[in-house]
Amino acid sequence: MYKKIISVVLIVLFLAGCTAQGTEKNDSPKSAEYVKAVWMTYYELSSFTQDNDEQEFKKQISKAFKELESNGFNRVTVQVRPFADAFYKSDYFPVSAYCFKSQGSELLYDPLAIMTEAAHKYGLSIEAWINPYRVSSSTDFSELSDKNKAVEWKDTDNLIVCDSGIYFNPASSEVTKLICNGVKEIVENYQVDSICFDDYFYPDTDKSIDESSYKAYTENSGELSLEDWRRENVSNMVKEVYSTVKSVNENITFGISPASDIENDRDSLYADVEKWCTSEGYIDYICPQIYFGFLNENQPFMKTTKNWIQMSDCTMYVALPLYKAGKEDEFAGDSGINEFVDNNNIIARQVTYLSKLESVKGFYIFSYSSLKDNDETKNLYSAMQ
Repeated sequence: MYKKIISVVLIVLFLAGCTAQGTEKNDSPKSAEYVKAVWMTYYELSSFTQDNDEQEFKKQISKAFKELESNGFNRVTVQVRPFADAFYKSDYFPVSAYCFKSQGSELLYDPLAIMTEAAHKYGLSIEAWINPYRVSSSTDFSELSDKNKAVEWKDTDNLIVCDSGIYFNPASSEVTKLICNGVKEIVENYQVDSICFDDYFYPDTDKSIDESSYKAYTENSGELSLEDWRRENVSNMVKEVYSTVKSVNENITFGISPASDIENDRDSLYADVEKWCTSEGYIDYICPQIYFGFLNENQPFMKTTKNWIQMSDCTMYVALPLYKAGKEDEFAGDSGINEFVDNNNIIARQVTYLSKLESVKGFYIFSYSSLKDNDETKNLYSAMQ
């Protein structure tokens, strides 16, 4: 009990002291450049596309976007390529199973084209959210469409197949070319404002998953350790995607939303977030998923945010866990386990805290379906004004 009281007091003192420490910024969350975004996942999008014809989809997505704008959001980030499949017309990826029920089915209408038009109608920027390497959460190739590139690449070094599923191999130049071509067709054919990758990179630390690729590298005079080689593979892809986006339109931004643990990103996912955030030519922004409360004993919200600010030189947003509202936070420790149960203003307080930090230029709410008619959401909307 005393630990919890002390933690709350420290939070209040910190917020009160932000101005005195010179961390208050001139921009308020109302400024045009301050991003207030919401993630719309593939399974949330499917609730709009499944069983709806084009007219009904237009009606429902327009209503959703209008409500987002009226409640203070200015960006919507839509997951249009979750599993090497697409919620849009693609020359490289089959239609998503979550779009029209089966992967590789006919594209009855173009959800991304409709969403882009609707978003801009209501003053929202729209971001195409992509999982670059993830193919399937299953290892069963029969579940994939014959149009899926992974079927053609089965039993080749272009894929990694492990317990968690099927992934494109970051070591493959063919994979990098595919990812870049897939991004290029979006920025060329759709009026999106941004491209976002999230936290799926290498699926496992096991040395065996890409053993043959690494062996080929070392036999060709490669000198990097396995870990550094893996990080370099991902970074090279990120850099090439950035160049691809900018070659089409300099005004379209490219960012990444990694998991919140910087060391885990580097050592387990082989995502060199520090390099991306401190070197030119990789990303326009970083948006760490700081899905924790103030009292979390492992990654407390303010300390974790500060770690990212100290590490990063690029534009930074922070992703926030509205999905935890009203739920036990299982891995938060004794002090934090009930924080989202006992309080209905955690996300609102996080928004307020971020608005006082010069280095943070906005936030992302995870996710759309968590925006419910309850006190937590009402408090969030109030803090956003």
